[in-house]
Amino acid sequence: MTLRGAKRSVLSTLALLTALSPLSLSHPQSARAAEPYLLSQNRTVYASSVEGANTPDLAVDGSTSSRWSSQWGADPQWIYTDLGAQAAISRVVIRWEGAFAKSYKIQVSNDESTWTDVYSTATGDGGVDEVTLSGSGRYVRVLGTERALSNYGYSILEFEVYGTGGVNPPPVNLGPNVALNRPVKVSSYEQSDYLPPGSTLPENGVDGSRQTRWSSNPTDNEYYQVDLGSQRTIGRIILDWEAAAGRAFDLQVSADGNQWTTIYREMKGQGGVQNIPVFATGRYVRMQGISRATSFGYSLFEFQVYDYVNGDPKPVYPITPLPAKSVVTEGSGSYLRNDITMPQPKYPLYKSDSLQKPLPSNDWWQSLFINKLGNGIITLPLKSKFQSQGLGVMTPGSGWITSDGKAVETGTNFDLTLMASNINTSSMSNRVVSYGDYSVDTVLSDSQTEDKMKVTFVKGSPYIYAQFSDPNSAEIYAPAVTRLFNDANAAVLAADGATLTADHIGIEVTNTDGAPNPAQVKRYYALNAPAGTVFKRIGPKIKITLPSGQNYLSLAALPSADKLNYFYQHGYAFVTDTKVGYTFNESTSAVETTFNTTTTLRRSGFPTTTLMTLAPHQWKIASTPLTDMTYPSIRGTLKVSEGNSFKTNDKFYGIVPQFTEPNDGGYSRQQLIQQLGILDQSTDTTEELMKADAYWQGKTLHPLAMGVLIADQIGDAAYKSKFLARLKTALTDWYTYTEGEPSYFLYYNDDWGTMYYKNSEFGANVGITDHHFTYGYFVFASAVLATYDKDFETRYGGMVEQLIRDYANPSRTDAQYPFFRSFDPYAGHSWAGGYADQDNGNNQEAAGESLFGWVGQYMWSILKGNKTYRDAAIWGFTTELKAVEQYWFNYDNDNWIPEYKHKSVGQIYGSSQFFGTFFNGNPVYVYGIHWLPTSEYLTSYGFDPAKAASLYQGFVTDNGGPETDWQHIVWPIQALSDPQAVLAKWNPAVLQQNEAFNTYYFVHALASLGHRTKDVWATGWSSATVYKKGTTYTAQVWNPTDAPVTVTFRNASGVTGTATVAPKSLVSVNPMTSSGGTQQPANVALNKTAAASSSEAGYAASQATDGNASTRWASEWNDAEWIYVDLGASYNVSRIKLNWEAAYAKGYKLQISDDPNSWTGKDVFVTAAGDGGVDDVNVTGRGRYVRLLGTARALPFGYSLFDFEVYGTQS
Repeated sequence: MTLRGAKRSVLSTLALLTALSPLSLSHPQSARAAEPYLLSQNRTVYASSVEGANTPDLAVDGSTSSRWSSQWGADPQWIYTDLGAQAAISRVVIRWEGAFAKSYKIQVSNDESTWTDVYSTATGDGGVDEVTLSGSGRYVRVLGTERALSNYGYSILEFEVYGTGGVNPPPVNLGPNVALNRPVKVSSYEQSDYLPPGSTLPENGVDGSRQTRWSSNPTDNEYYQVDLGSQRTIGRIILDWEAAAGRAFDLQVSADGNQWTTIYREMKGQGGVQNIPVFATGRYVRMQGISRATSFGYSLFEFQVYDYVNGDPKPVYPITPLPAKSVVTEGSGSYLRNDITMPQPKYPLYKSDSLQKPLPSNDWWQSLFINKLGNGIITLPLKSKFQSQGLGVMTPGSGWITSDGKAVETGTNFDLTLMASNINTSSMSNRVVSYGDYSVDTVLSDSQTEDKMKVTFVKGSPYIYAQFSDPNSAEIYAPAVTRLFNDANAAVLAADGATLTADHIGIEVTNTDGAPNPAQVKRYYALNAPAGTVFKRIGPKIKITLPSGQNYLSLAALPSADKLNYFYQHGYAFVTDTKVGYTFNESTSAVETTFNTTTTLRRSGFPTTTLMTLAPHQWKIASTPLTDMTYPSIRGTLKVSEGNSFKTNDKFYGIVPQFTEPNDGGYSRQQLIQQLGILDQSTDTTEELMKADAYWQGKTLHPLAMGVLIADQIGDAAYKSKFLARLKTALTDWYTYTEGEPSYFLYYNDDWGTMYYKNSEFGANVGITDHHFTYGYFVFASAVLATYDKDFETRYGGMVEQLIRDYANPSRTDAQYPFFRSFDPYAGHSWAGGYADQDNGNNQEAAGESLFGWVGQYMWSILKGNKTYRDAAIWGFTTELKAVEQYWFNYDNDNWIPEYKHKSVGQIYGSSQFFGTFFNGNPVYVYGIHWLPTSEYLTSYGFDPAKAASLYQGFVTDNGGPETDWQHIVWPIQALSDPQAVLAKWNPAVLQQNEAFNTYYFVHALASLGHRTKDVWATGWSSATVYKKGTTYTAQVWNPTDAPVTVTFRNASGVTGTATVAPKSLVSVNPMTSSGGTQQPANVALNKTAAASSSEAGYAASQATDGNASTRWASEWNDAEWIYVDLGASYNVSRIKLNWEAAYAKGYKLQISDDPNSWTGKDVFVTAAGDGGVDDVNVTGRGRYVRLLGTARALPFGYSLFDFEVYGTQS
């Protein structure tokens, strides 16, 4: 009766036989095995309790490396499996872990309530118990009554039920694998340095072991061919793929190995085990690759071939013609489409046919499109996941710190499982049927025609809404249930088998949190159903019988048990749609977001309003009243709003692409020009300008674009022209597809509606990842180039907008691209992953690059005058900036659990956070990945310099001292609060050389301007930012358009000043005054006639106005020397800039006159404390001539000026 044997020998075979079901094909009517077979594998299974993560489904998963275990120190305990239908049971095998049962029973039932013993023992001794018995039932249970180890529970590696019936199909009679150990021929096999010798040999694919594999070279046109030794009638081919699967491939047969016939064509391969019934004759069988699923080659654990079995179907598959690739023209640009050889994203297999493309990606629920049952669905306060038992639900709370202190996790010990009992779990899958801006409707069913359980998830909602095709099928499994209760907090359904007719009940659960030192957590739920619903308690299950025609229920997480009735009242307003709306008011710079939740009332007499929770980035700026109810969460405290709409209100404080030239005393234009020369000579901007991966191309575009803007500011036409030319070379190549080119082009995928590129280190192609990172660089650089190159704007602007529409599309009706692909409007930030295919939800690492995606769109919109794109970019940037402050940096110190000691996270997941990156865990990278690229938008991190200082100090603490790497990224962040500290340690030798110019310019700009302020803001024209240094305010205004723009500055009291800014200009203005005329950024003295009291040989006065910082005027060695410039007409002069060589003036006067011979009384500025460098002086005066009169030299030499610049408007 009890037989001992090897505990692991049959399990791999069982797992493989279970896996041998055709992918997306009906099960063949093959010859059935006459003997009893395994009925319980991967069936739904329940247990009286669970210890840790050792859940009951692990006892039927076909693996002895996992197990179910019960709570410790308690008898009795049980585990039972649902076979799906009544079955004749002939044998049960129990594979015990060390904690076995000394006494136990095997029981059967048809209703989960009445159990019949079919076997019992009081002398169990562990190991493998193989019990022959006779019984009948749908449910089979092992009831442990006495543990062998008193300190532990019961632990089962595998629980196997054999017999006939149930819903698991009998195994297919495959016969022998006729490809086993047969000769093979391949196009190639991978021979990489990182692989052990012989690990990817061709013969590995037919050796019968999943521990070895064949892998090809990383090209599409590869094949794997087996010689069966003789002509055979083939009935089945099984491909057991490693992760590097075939996306598109042919199965072919041949009599001679030369002439091939295609018998099956796969166009949407998903990998895994593909079990393909065929009917064909041949000696040779081949997998001919067409397109790979990854950037690697094709990789097979096993290639198996089986003879045809009489009685099996004889399928004939249509061989769909391969799509003909096409080139789509967009202006003078173009992109590729319908090329099967391009890397392809995972096919959205699990969706309703009624869903129209384009499809959204990069949100919180897209794993439901690509994975059977999907991954974690993080809606907060809830966390859910479809599992083999149904929909697992939990309220994860604020999480716990990992043992290394680097992560906050929330675990996967689900509190409840919601299920429809009429679903065959062996054949069930999910199917997305509809979605809103922050909601999704998903069906769980074993049928394509009957939606047996439809579930609505809503981001931010404490509710989950469910509908059932059979009102008698609803049930909840809750092994951690402590009690069920009513509105009076009195216990109900206390006894096993008790029933209650009611319309709602409360559920109290006591679970463990999964922490390194697990703690118990108590949580509460409301279950709301139609009037007349019958609830029946059967062990840890609640069986629910809904009234006829009333096939719905809602499940809500409660903040506390006493809120049961409140959540019951709102539990019948079922959410049917969700939409977010936003507005930007250019007259006030206000940004308003409205979240609209549409409901359908399922029961009359109840409120039509639902409840929503607001995360910190929302409730801190919400204008809608909130309740006093809260939930803890990984993102901080969630606050409850009652109603179907709420609003948040923020303000946009502007973005400009670059700073005006610094004027602090330590700034040197000559040093800056030297650094621009390094950029000019960098291999990344010359011979290695073009990068095959568009992300890395973006990294070269950005410094060139910043270099253009700086060169324009300092009047260096040569560098400006060079950098513009290189931008144009790179961008026009990427924006144009040329037949045969290997890399530098864009590709449109119709399955999702997305644009990507061929080569991607980070999965932008196969994973739809990081599009907003990459395209932000491209769009920003395109905006800079188009500002100065009308031809580029006209010819390639359409391609730029293709990228914008891909990652930040404000249109809901675009036939090519979805609405805001990368942005999660409810979470308030973007997600990097295309599919959210992790149980902790989607992730995002690089907060800075995510923000810069909005900057790119914004700069393009300002140039084009496209207010739709402008408002979208302003909304996205403002909202995401708030989220970054709250969730990446915890600026208010109120969102993270106190055990997390860092000042930043590296990665945000839907239900966790991690101090690390995908590439390196050193603190400089964890912090620094959010501090790039270096551009003016980063000053938004420093509206409060104390918070920016705390962020930098957090890095220093984690780093064990100041930065020793990535100084070009870290120093700008330190400069947000203390630019002088950066300048005090300035050493260009330690910087990344092609970024040194930008870091230098950024730090000196903040030394000149101070820090960003919210005291004053721009209206009427949004591309303006305001800085404060001491009590002085300075605004930076960008106008890339062809016409002047007028900016009105305001503070809390009203208008403070105005400025009109000339076309194609970036200027610095005083926002506290109204400046007349047009602010000209151009140096009006450039190339104008200059005269001087004296000049040393080779250093003429004209060299001070030639715009070349490598030339200079030098006077004779006297104090009373002067130089003036003739502007050619009378100007209202507002600013004079002097760029001194070492021989500067300690004392001097600036004068303006209409007569070059009359200077008395014409002083506009006088100083006796000159200190050299660059003197940038604001003045007020009018005249044609502007003079510098030296009164005291700093050195024994004369006076020497590299540049003498004058700014103003023509009178």
